[in-house]
Amino acid sequence: MPQFRDPIHGFISITEDELRIVNSAPFQRLRNIRQLATTYLVYHGAEHTRFGHSLGVMHLVARVFDSVTSNELGLFISNDSLGNSLRTEWYRQILRLIALTHDLGHAPFSHVSEELFAEGLKHEHYTKKIIEDTVISEYITEIGAKLQKSLSKKSKLSSEELIEKYNIRPITPQLLWMIYEAKQVVSPEYIFPDFNFLKSFMDGELDCDKMDYLLRDSLYCGVTYGKYDLERFISTLTAHKDLAQNSLSLAICSGGVQALEEFVLARYFMFIQVYFHKTRRHFDRLLIEGIKELLPGGAFPKELEEYIKWDDIYVLYKMKLDGKKHAKQYLARTCMTCVYESSAHPSDTEKMFLKIIPKELQKNFPDTSFEFDEVDKEAHKLLPREYLSARSSTNADENDIKIIDKYTDEVKSMMNSSLILKGITKKIFISRIYAYTAGKDVSCIKDWINSKKLEYLPEGGK
Repeated sequence: MPQFRDPIHGFISITEDELRIVNSAPFQRLRNIRQLATTYLVYHGAEHTRFGHSLGVMHLVARVFDSVTSNELGLFISNDSLGNSLRTEWYRQILRLIALTHDLGHAPFSHVSEELFAEGLKHEHYTKKIIEDTVISEYITEIGAKLQKSLSKKSKLSSEELIEKYNIRPITPQLLWMIYEAKQVVSPEYIFPDFNFLKSFMDGELDCDKMDYLLRDSLYCGVTYGKYDLERFISTLTAHKDLAQNSLSLAICSGGVQALEEFVLARYFMFIQVYFHKTRRHFDRLLIEGIKELLPGGAFPKELEEYIKWDDIYVLYKMKLDGKKHAKQYLARTCMTCVYESSAHPSDTEKMFLKIIPKELQKNFPDTSFEFDEVDKEAHKLLPREYLSARSSTNADENDIKIIDKYTDEVKSMMNSSLILKGITKKIFISRIYAYTAGKDVSCIKDWINSKKLEYLPEGGK
């Protein structure tokens, strides 16, 4: 079986059929899409790409699925060992293919340039088209047909009987997308209560996408903020059966609460320290404006064939060839100086100060160019939704991370199981002021801002 040597996970095994997807042009394009956009200009090691991340997520989703299903024997079809075996193999392949292809539609420099999509489009739109309208569609369909044949042989049932008895049908690009997008939950085709369960492995509170990128980004940036105990985390993941709702959800055993806390805090610190880094935010803006100057109408092409030509290398080439003001600034790393940065969770008084100070700055320093940046990030983008609800109920609802007591099997709410995470539920709102003084000392601007802050916030904004 082919293997990739990965700096995070060691050897990643892949089947010959899956390797055809990896070797295809749409997937190889991911080698030229940086995972962390302009962060490489701040943390010089952050040159890693969506290629390695996609392989890592595929590896992790199989590991997590195997751990959960081994911990919960008979998870899918009660009292039917053959059905469990068949469905487990089917679901595992579905998850591996979703994980492998989930990032195919990313724009150059990943998320940072997504505001340049034509109205109404997202990178998922292009992912869908790539898995349905390129050679990858053929490879997925062939994998699905081979698996269906293998399952028929094992069960001594025809494909039609597999569908009729166990609702196991051939894997297709359309099936993968229906599960990943999860918009057809009321459709007759979305007939499995387990499909939402599969979706949660890739897009949920405990998903494998986050598991991989935290460790990968931390390693390549040379920081320790994103590290957590992966082995303990995986080993304590389990499933919760809600018999009343006929549904499954990922949960964690009570012995894994500390590993979960570490996982959530790792994500929080990576956002504060790396993803929202002041210099990276400024380069992001230069890059977006530089690309916009190159694109007809300021938006990426809608047509897939034209869109997939755009990757990081093509953008940098076009910038060097035809770049205008912002592109030239980006290539020259012309960076404004951050002269003020608020706390991550400013008080109402500090927010008021931040509304007043821009006009006064421009009035008192007319020869200086200023830019203002706000990171207005809802905490639910960083933390499990449960931490924001301020619920006092001890009963876990459908959005909770469920903690399964290893002694009593009691289902508890994460909100009531972790005192540590209750302190980081506030919205992240970081305001920054940048100044460009053509090499002149900016200490006088910083001193002026600090003196004004003392006037408005004599007690530190409390």
